[in-house]
Amino acid sequence: MIIPDTYLTVHEELILFFASAILGCVLGVVFDIFRALRIIIPHKTFMTAAEDVLFMLIWAGSIVCFVSVFAKGDFRIYYIVGSIIGFILWRVTSGNPLVRLLSAVFGFVFGLFGKIFLPVKRMLMCSFRKCRNKFVKNAKNDRKKKNIWSALLIEVRQMLYNIFNRKKMKGREKHGSEKG
Repeated sequence: MIIPDTYLTVHEELILFFASAILGCVLGVVFDIFRALRIIIPHKTFMTAAEDVLFMLIWAGSIVCFVSVFAKGDFRIYYIVGSIIGFILWRVTSGNPLVRLLSAVFGFVFGLFGKIFLPVKRMLMCSFRKCRNKFVKNAKNDRKKKNIWSALLIEVRQMLYNIFNRKKMKGREKHGSEKG
């Protein structure tokens, strides 16, 4: 009887536990990138929840890849525990300084792009205001001149019931279904 080599030794399990802790540290870096972006760009609750769901999907995918590549497809709970411990260790030790550094870098980059594209932004905003004022003014004037909806109703009424044409047609011959 041949037993497949799927059993891990204690030494291999210990190495996998520490590797999962390192995976947790890497996931801590990914989470800190999300945190820095939240600091720079204010988010609504929905976007924050979407980022958290995305991070959890990244975490789950990384655990599955870790199990497939390093653990011969053999899933153990201590891989998750090790990654959580590594994540917590990262947050306690290096997480906050990295977030401050990333916030400064992202702030500088976004500020630089903001200064580079400021003339374009001003030009677009100016043209937007002119177009908006023109269209809003035209729409208000049209509404004051004529109520669009009542004109449409008169046309439909005239077409369906032919009230206005009856007065005009008294002296003329009747055509089609109007012949009596």
